[in-house]
Amino acid sequence: MLYDKKHIYVRAPLRISFAGGGTDIESYYSRGAPGHVVSAAVDLYVYTAIKDMFDANVRVHHAEIETEPITSRITHKYSRTALENFGMFKGAEVVITSDVMTSGSGLGASSSLMSALVKGCAAMRDKEIKDKYDLAELTYKLETETGTLGGKQDQYAAVFGGLNSITFKPDGQVVVEPAALSPERTKALEDSLLLVFTNLARESRSIQLNLDNNSKNGDTRKYFDELQKLSYNFLDALKAEDSDLSELGELLHEGWLLKKSSNRHSTNPYIDQLYETLRSKGVSGGKILGAGGGGFFLAFVDDPGLKEKIKYELYPNFIALDVKFNHQGTEILWKNF
Repeated sequence: MLYDKKHIYVRAPLRISFAGGGTDIESYYSRGAPGHVVSAAVDLYVYTAIKDMFDANVRVHHAEIETEPITSRITHKYSRTALENFGMFKGAEVVITSDVMTSGSGLGASSSLMSALVKGCAAMRDKEIKDKYDLAELTYKLETETGTLGGKQDQYAAVFGGLNSITFKPDGQVVVEPAALSPERTKALEDSLLLVFTNLARESRSIQLNLDNNSKNGDTRKYFDELQKLSYNFLDALKAEDSDLSELGELLHEGWLLKKSSNRHSTNPYIDQLYETLRSKGVSGGKILGAGGGGFFLAFVDDPGLKEKIKYELYPNFIALDVKFNHQGTEILWKNF
């Protein structure tokens, strides 16, 4: 490509999953029962800048800075895969930054990164992506090509944004339905949530392999069925505007017990002890996010007034974050063309 000084800046949100995680993997929903999750994009982001390089090299800034004469020699799998998919083999520069680490957080950061790369590369090369469903599917496809294992909820959460009910049908169709809450109930929910970093970053591949095998096993598949049912119960409780939110903490606790039963590798004694500590401080329910084994723990507090107290009591041993929902999804923040 001739050097034309194109430059674009894209942002994609991370996500928290409330209920149904594990039922979004193909080995579960392709066997008859649909998968279903309730999740929300939040105000933590992956940022990707993509620009044309004047000297025809390919440069990618991530934890390291790589400069190569051709894209195929870039070792950063996500950047290489996205660039090659859009025919960007030379003369491209990618800069990646993130509010948290881009792998091992449990917040779907790798899918957020790929969705930002795909949206940015498509715009750079004037390739039309029809709608958010197509963007989410292409994000999933390219992630799979990098060798990443997992379900589909992260890609859809990052692309669509918002608080959603997402159904994964046996025929492969995905349906995203916003959980339309009043502004007052949305704020009350946000005020009840806390993200606690476990100080562990985990490699999820082995956990995902175990999860995939367990979804096919008759002895453990029953736990996935229960997680699916609980996700609908969570959605009903969430949308019941005339009730308080305390039931959500109980459902998160129940879901965490089921998640541990569906995949014993999702937790360890350290995480279990952290949860017991949080419970002793006033957290009514919670769960490890993502595949488990580390990353962030989602905690629900019935009394929002306790949150600041809990955060100060955890610090400096654990960092705890408030979150707000993001409703934009993956978006272009700026471009010069």
